[in-house]
Amino acid sequence: MTTNFTTRSMAASKWLYAGILAAGVAATVLLSPKWVTPIFAWIAPGCLLFYFRHAAMRFKTLLFILALLTAQMVSVYNVFPFPWPVLGVLIPINIAKLMVIFLLDKWITKRSNGFIATLVFPAAYVTKEFIDSTFSGGTWWSIANTQYSFAWLAQLSSVTGLAGISFLIYWFASVAVWTIGRYYSNENYRRGIITYACFFTAIMVFGATRFYSDTNNTKSTVKVAGVSVPTINMLEAVYKDVTSQTVNINLKTSIVSKELQLVNSAMLPFIENPDSTRFVNGYKAMYKLHDSLFAASKKAADGGAKIIMWSEANAIMPRAMHDAFIKRGQNFAKANNVYLLMTMGVFDTGKLTADKLFLENKAVFITPDGSILNVFHKNHPVPYAERSKPGDGKVPVIATPYGRLSVSICYDADMPGSMRQLGSQQSDVLFLPSGDWYAIAPYHTYMAAFRGIENGCTVVRQASGGLSLVTDYRGREQASFDFYNPGEKLWSANIITGHVNTIYNTIGEAFAYLCMAFSAVSIIHLIAGLFFKWKLSIGKRNGKLEPAL
Repeated sequence: MTTNFTTRSMAASKWLYAGILAAGVAATVLLSPKWVTPIFAWIAPGCLLFYFRHAAMRFKTLLFILALLTAQMVSVYNVFPFPWPVLGVLIPINIAKLMVIFLLDKWITKRSNGFIATLVFPAAYVTKEFIDSTFSGGTWWSIANTQYSFAWLAQLSSVTGLAGISFLIYWFASVAVWTIGRYYSNENYRRGIITYACFFTAIMVFGATRFYSDTNNTKSTVKVAGVSVPTINMLEAVYKDVTSQTVNINLKTSIVSKELQLVNSAMLPFIENPDSTRFVNGYKAMYKLHDSLFAASKKAADGGAKIIMWSEANAIMPRAMHDAFIKRGQNFAKANNVYLLMTMGVFDTGKLTADKLFLENKAVFITPDGSILNVFHKNHPVPYAERSKPGDGKVPVIATPYGRLSVSICYDADMPGSMRQLGSQQSDVLFLPSGDWYAIAPYHTYMAAFRGIENGCTVVRQASGGLSLVTDYRGREQASFDFYNPGEKLWSANIITGHVNTIYNTIGEAFAYLCMAFSAVSIIHLIAGLFFKWKLSIGKRNGKLEPAL
């Protein structure tokens, strides 16, 4: 049976518990995509867990729920491109999932104080993260994403995926709280600390070895360039055509700001009926946008780039312009002897309805001889925010003189299950045109880098509104460019390509499934214990010494 730590610590002030809860909330907020402070991943879960297990306060659970609600609301503000009514549904659902984790941990540890009980909390959290990543929008809220800069730990994803990193972090919290409880109860805790320390040390040795060694025996190099042209000028021009008013939007403006929402709303009549006589300024800005993309690409080609890619849906246009624009890209690639990955946001005209998928978010890969190598449609449009037609779910792996090249778009890389195709098909490079915004940069880029570590390939992420980054199979940075730097949004670099087999390629999410199985066994054990206790109470009421059968 567990010791009553709360009873032994009655001298502790309720304000202390409130302070611990507040620290957990603050640390959770500082982990959000807007701040991404990695050290707080090792603090926030422990503070919240300690409070929930041991705080002796009235309305403790209510305060805990309110604290989680506060942390979630601050963390998601400006991060998700969803209106508050949608967030008002998603946040409570997420809090309900978290409460299941903390309640399960408390109920189990109340009945068993052995070291194995420390596994309940991390296994349950990994189960939640895995379910979320599979069914609820990807890996956005996996705590593992915050550890990208902890390079040795990041290598664990080549074995377990993100699940192993998350487990280690949450296990640290559970072991820390378990140790404190046993210390104040005068029980032995050293074996538990030693056990965790041994696992942690082994993971660090593996990570350091992998990070500093180079097992890529098939690597080659190629000069790659990334191009982004801000689309905000086109939005402002269309807004002027619709309202006869001039507006200037800062590139760092919040994606949910009133100003940007007004400008975006002006695009609706343009999409429904892009009449060139009505939208004079809009077309002028659109043509300038297209010309700027090719002008920057020409500069990259003249600088020696062999593969040029644009950021997500950078070339916006109505369907009527589609064929001529692709032909222009083919002529450009042939004239400059380059591979061109041109990204297009092509919209269908006509009356917009709530369920109409009017946008094609795609990337067209063109060879140096001007032929179309591949046309890729974004497989995972952003839920609730992007009304584009999804692709077929496949990630292409295309043989070229520069290796086996793959293409996906932005949010696709938030789905590890889909990205496992990179490993199974031994892709050398993933080209990932993307579109971010200020509040999620560079967090979203770091998320994508884990797909390269998991699947043993280079990731080239070209982002508007964020950080463009090239990482190898270890997550080591080869090149980077910040969209918010002044001047032209153009970079180029010689990058190393090549594929390395990983354990994750073979076992996939086996560790996550193991955590799910452990959580299921824990729940069954808890239910069985409660049932046995209920039967025992019935037996006692019937005057029996044995539980009723």
